[in-house]
Amino acid sequence: MVCRPRRPSGFTLLELAAVMAITVILAAVATPSFSALVARQRLQSAAHGLQADIALARQEAGRSGLPVHLMFQPGTQWCYALSEGIGVDCRQAVVAPGSGVLKVVRAGDLPGITLLEASAMAVDGRTGTSLLAEGQARFASPRTGQQLKVRLGPLGRASVCAPSAPVIGNPPCPAAAGPAL
Repeated sequence: MVCRPRRPSGFTLLELAAVMAITVILAAVATPSFSALVARQRLQSAAHGLQADIALARQEAGRSGLPVHLMFQPGTQWCYALSEGIGVDCRQAVVAPGSGVLKVVRAGDLPGITLLEASAMAVDGRTGTSLLAEGQARFASPRTGQQLKVRLGPLGRASVCAPSAPVIGNPPCPAAAGPAL
């Protein structure tokens, strides 16, 4: 019987280096698309969160019979507040019993998202309809350049759309009607 020397099991240093090189290349390719995915999800979370908060305002207005107002502070350090009173500053508003403030959302809740512009919104406590002209808010992700607009229609319902470049999962905003000829 002839004895053959046993080859040690495991990987050689060259094989491990090749696997590490492939892993580094794949990670470098995947990281930008992953961070863009996170930025898009934060943008959608901001817009759909506001849409849900408008529905909450409508529900609270119907429950209390009083109008509920949404007051905004646009910019990079944006915020908005749902309240039963007019003129609440979301930068200093605190949700507390008897304060009339129902909810406050701040930029720190969704880092990397900017509220470009927003108009005050209000929901009637008796009918659930919008008390003001059509309100809207436009969020942007500077990382991806994408934007989403949240609109409060006259019947008190909110919708989300993409005003410029498409955002996966959101319809484009309807084109503005031109002047009648």
